[in-house]
This record gives sequence, structure tokens and C-alpha cells, in this order.
Amino acid sequence: MKSDEKARAALAANPFPPSPWLEVTDDAIIIKCGFSEQLLQLLRWVPNVQWRPEKRHWTVPLRGAEAVRSILPEILRLSEATQDRKAKSTAADNASGTHAGNPLLGAPAMVADLPAPDLFKAAARLLYGTDWQRDTARALERDEAALARWLAGDTDLEDAAILLAEMRELMRRRADEIAKAADQFAIAAAKHQP
Repeated sequence: MKSDEKARAALAANPFPPSPWLEVTDDAIIIKCGFSEQLLQLLRWVPNVQWRPEKRHWTVPLRGAEAVRSILPEILRLSEATQDRKAKSTAADNASGTHAGNPLLGAPAMVADLPAPDLFKAAARLLYGTDWQRDTARALERDEAALARWLAGDTDLEDAAILLAEMRELMRRRADEIAKAADQFAIAAAKHQP
């Protein structure tokens, strides 16, 4: 019990950044992510971690807090990817969904009201798909863990205006690359027509 008290005190002094995927209770850390083999492999080193299928979450004893902290960017990435898969499945089931769940492809008024982290995530998903975190961090030359903390609400780590401007330029570069590739594709495809 003493190790739980120490872990609780350590978490009070250095809490996890706010995240919809992580909850700290009096006796455990709850990871609100569906089951995945990748997360199972990451958590295998944490003593007494449990998958709770009836609640669809993982339970980690408080003494595993530092282990969770060390893999937090991956936990957030996998949780986000799980959520993206659910959203895509729902959009596929809903034939009227014309923007495939990405707000950037929706109404301009909806885009204008997005908070900076949500705007950033929508752009990154559009560029790189469900596993956007690592590729986006590399493309923007950012530390993936620091970027994950910024996205989770630790706004002191990064200036939102600078990060959004860099994302806009990245999107424009990728759009130019895709437009050039589409032209090359059209020329090559024309050679295959009878």
C-alpha cells in the first residue's frame, strides 16, 4: 500500500496532461482505449495491468504511472487511431456522410470554430491518415512526445499560431506534390487506354 501512496503523491506533483483517453482514480490509472495488440505489447512490462472487456478499458495500478508516462505518446496515438477507426466505420455505415468524418472537409463555419489542437489534428489526419502522429512530428521536425502533450492540452510547450502556420505550409507543399503526381499519373494512365 505504501507504493500506491508514493505513486499518488508523485502523480499529484506531476500529473498527466489532460486527455480524454486517460483517467487517474484513487487506486488506478484507466486507459480508455479499445483492445489492441500494440497496446498489449506496450503494457506487458507494467505489473498487474488488466484489460477490462466489460468496460472496454485498461486498468493500471498507480505504481505503474511512470511506465504509463514513458509510453504516453503511443497510448495517445493508439487511442486516437482506435477512435478514428470507429469514426470511419460509422461514416461508412452512414451513406450521407460526405466528409468522411474530417471537419476540414465540412462547412467553413464548423472549421472556423475548431480549437487549435483539433484543427491541427484534422489537418494531420487528412495528410497522413489514422497513424498521423509520428509522420506529422517528423514532417514538422518536432518531438512526438512534446507534440502529443501539446495536443493533450499542455499549451505552454508550443505556440499554437506558429504550429498552425507550419501545418498550413506542410499542407500546401503536400497539395502541390499530389497535384504534380496526379498530372504524371494522368499521362501514364493515358498510355494504357486502348
